[in-house]
Amino acid sequence: ANPAQTTSAQTTTTTNTTNAALPYMALSTSAYVAIARQDAIANGISPDYFVRQIQAESGFNPQAYSPAGAVGIAQFEPATAAGLGIDPYNPISALAGAARYMANYAKQYNGNYAMALAAYNAGGGTVQYAVAAGGANWMNFLPAETRQYIYKIMGI
Repeated sequence: ANPAQTTSAQTTTTTNTTNAALPYMALSTSAYVAIARQDAIANGISPDYFVRQIQAESGFNPQAYSPAGAVGIAQFEPATAAGLGIDPYNPISALAGAARYMANYAKQYNGNYAMALAAYNAGGGTVQYAVAAGGANWMNFLPAETRQYIYKIMGI
């Protein structure tokens, strides 16, 4: 077979750097960081926290996947991404979508970014339960993994 006729599926599951249909996959980590910062600013959230969040989610790897089924640079579960109209495999779409998603959570939780991060990581229902169970000590009622996620990103 002619190497130039490699299927896009084969290209996509390897490096994605030779697939002309997906040139965004070839961007450097520093380019993705710059895009993430721009998306955060455009959505009114902290660019520093957002960059740390994406670092925690995927290390800025557009091909990242988790055993729980989250995929891509922003680690969206496919159903969540579909509901938001985001292509989780396209890092440009995923970063923009993640910034919008975080901005919406930040508004929902009256600017409490720790709650927004907890919702992104564990779901809004988990945050609702933690607040109902713990009040001001709500973080004590989050899963340990979610608490660590917040600490890693916010340094608290």
